Amino acid sequence: MKTHFGQCDWCKESRRVSKLEYVDGKHHHSCKECMSLAKIDVRLFNLDELAQRAKTQQASL
Repeated sequence: MKTHFGQCDWCKESRRVSKLEYVDGKHHHSCKECMSLAKIDVRLFNLDELAQRAKTQQASL
């Protein structure tokens, strides 16, 4: 994972951060200390987003 110096979106500290991408095209950055929480947060959002898309698509058929 590529890192750069920036602000962590979870703890708001200026540190080396990695980019985490959401299925809707947005992204956030997380430091090493917050990465486990950030991965869970992103994964849950992505699962919910995909479920919502499937539900919407199913309703339009």
